[in-house]
Amino acid sequence: MIEVGSVTKVKGKRAEVKVEKKDECSKCGMCLFPKNASSINFNANNDIGAKEGDLVKMEMSEKSKLVGALLVFLVPLILIGISAVITYVFIKKEIYLIAISLPLVVIWFVILAFIDKKIAGTKNFSPTIVQIIAQKTNEIKEEQKEEIKL
Repeated sequence: MIEVGSVTKVKGKRAEVKVEKKDECSKCGMCLFPKNASSINFNANNDIGAKEGDLVKMEMSEKSKLVGALLVFLVPLILIGISAVITYVFIKKEIYLIAISLPLVVIWFVILAFIDKKIAGTKNFSPTIVQIIAQKTNEIKEEQKEEIKL
């Protein structure tokens, strides 16, 4: 994931980056943007020293995207599979599959919410500012606008 946004706050080696919603986002709905929001704020690692008002490019590591996808998609599938085995071996009625798997998946997502809060501030699971595109958002040049469009 590569996003471009403007730094709104800097606190030590972390920065809050405001990312504007792209036109393509209104059709997808798969990202963090709330339905009616025009922007969202990310907390990013700021190892390159971006300052408030700078236009920056952020990147999320491949490892963190893979781990996130596994936690969100694979673990619930495994829980449903375990529920299916328990239902088939011990109960022998398919109707109980929903009664077993639904609470397991709900419990997993509650646990996942706590995991997310715990790892959200860590360096490996946060976006990282990789480039300062412009020193201030009002100083963007024409060639920089082309680069922003990605």
